[in-house]
Amino acid sequence: MKLLFLIVYLAGFAIASDVLDLSGSDFEDKVKEHDTMLVEFFAPWCGHCKRLAPEYEKAATNLKDNDPPVPLAKVDCTSDFGKETCSKYGVSGYPTLKIFKQGEFSAEYSGPRQA
Repeated sequence: MKLLFLIVYLAGFAIASDVLDLSGSDFEDKVKEHDTMLVEFFAPWCGHCKRLAPEYEKAATNLKDNDPPVPLAKVDCTSDFGKETCSKYGVSGYPTLKIFKQGEFSAEYSGPRQA
């Protein structure tokens, strides 16, 4: 029993992420909480998105300690609320990266895709 508890406990650390998941209905509210945020709009089945994921995670970990912090977030465009958000921001391909400032869309991100 103790071994099972330890495995479950450690699994929680393994799946912890510094990338914020904004696929829910509160996208607008969450984006407004930050001065600057980079958001990845993705689809789980997308090969390019899968290749970007570990680099995006590394970047999120590095930038969370920035002064000021720059959070990285993601929106699953196949989820119920994610579909609406992706449509609102004109996402037509995956992954799409957009910069938000003071809660408003600021620019498309077209820089490197490495951490």
